[in-house]
Amino acid sequence: MEEDIHIAVTPDEMRYVPDFIETKINLGQRPCTSGMMIEIALRLGLEHLLETDKFKSYFQSIATSNYSFDQMFSRSIRLESQFHILMEILEDGIIGVNEKGEIFACNNHAEEITKVNSSLIIGKRCDDVFSYIPFLKCLLEKRTIPAKIMKINGVNVSVEIIPVLRQENCIGAFACLQKFNDVEARQNELRSQLMSKGHVAKYGFDDVIGEADIIQKTKSVLKRMAASESPILLIGETGTGKELFAHAVHRESKRKNGPFIAINVAAVPENLLESELFGYEEGAFTGAKKGGRPGLFEFSHKGTLFLDEVEGMSQALQIKLLRVLQEREIMRVGGNRVIKIDVRIVAATNESLEEKVEEGSFRRDLYYRLNTLPIMIPSLVARGEDMFLIMEHMKKELGGKFVFTEKQQPVMEEESEAFWFVMEQLYQASEQHVSIGRERILTEARERYFPISQKEVRDILTDMAGQGLASVGRGRGGSRLMPAGRNLWERHRKVCS
Repeated sequence: MEEDIHIAVTPDEMRYVPDFIETKINLGQRPCTSGMMIEIALRLGLEHLLETDKFKSYFQSIATSNYSFDQMFSRSIRLESQFHILMEILEDGIIGVNEKGEIFACNNHAEEITKVNSSLIIGKRCDDVFSYIPFLKCLLEKRTIPAKIMKINGVNVSVEIIPVLRQENCIGAFACLQKFNDVEARQNELRSQLMSKGHVAKYGFDDVIGEADIIQKTKSVLKRMAASESPILLIGETGTGKELFAHAVHRESKRKNGPFIAINVAAVPENLLESELFGYEEGAFTGAKKGGRPGLFEFSHKGTLFLDEVEGMSQALQIKLLRVLQEREIMRVGGNRVIKIDVRIVAATNESLEEKVEEGSFRRDLYYRLNTLPIMIPSLVARGEDMFLIMEHMKKELGGKFVFTEKQQPVMEEESEAFWFVMEQLYQASEQHVSIGRERILTEARERYFPISQKEVRDILTDMAGQGLASVGRGRGGSRLMPAGRNLWERHRKVCS
């Protein structure tokens, strides 16, 4: 053991110092208290010796201040242990410097980010080791240096420096380092926890009751659409199950493990809809919650947002929605911070957005964005026998005991000549096993000098579709006569002959 001792400190008792000691420090005649021993150990960087059995035995032999020293030393060891535990459980990289800018702490996360070994940098000046971190500026100005993105070892890192103040003196500073990707990952994790609040899709395609060819085809097409990331536009009358299909699309998509959120745009007052969708910052308006609130776009991150009755959105919000679809970013109400989001939009409408565009109440550019994957949801009338399956399901679900009356023969109501003219064109096309568009109907009307306008043709076809007499296609798809329409035309022709 003697060869490990190189320094001796003595209170004017040089005669007791062995000859082999290389360095001898004579403090002069004075009592050697426990406090002095601690000070000597600290100044020589030998504080680890204070925990050895020899030092503990010596402290116990000192009559003065022994009890207070034991308390002080135990408390010091406990605080140091707590500090190290806290440093390592933090998810951020932490680097600490004292008032002189000397590094005294560097946790494992900081080592990983900066690629340094903490044992080699403790005690060194911060500007020599971490020249890219403005520690000295923080110590001098005694204020927090806000987080900035820095490139450290090829990785984007958010760096914030916080001063440690005692009264008016700055006695050190800590740098908090966060990998940018880690920050985003934590945000995504917090967003995913919101799913526990009911933001999940409850229905799948198996929950869609029906055996009609038209509904089976609709389900098949939507399953293929679900595999895409493009917006989907569900078009159909009220009560056709558009929200049910939106749930099913989400559960069939790659985002099935993400949140699903639905909102009826037309049901929320315009002055509340913006903050509901985009969120708001603290103090954005009277009644705003302290700390602000995320909007549905943020809650839907990595998931699906269903916008029902999208035609009810104001022009101002249409512009903001268009930006979301184009840039995939939002800004909260009253905020100035751009927030990146990854959300798939499924929209629904029970009106003709084409007509809304022509009227000028719906933006053409937004329409084309939403109309990327459009699909018509068939009405219950068009689904024929499916009505009985749905009623039977409701009967079992509600525990009802109602029965159906006998099927009544339909009574043919008086219709206009224009109605029967359009019906005739559909029937003739049906005989040729082809669909027919509005332009062809109008061309036939001009050749026969039959007075009918394009709007009349459109209204008649819409009415027929509502009664389940015809299937009305969009664009070049044309329209086709349904079995119910064919029967009606044949009865009408019998009556007239």
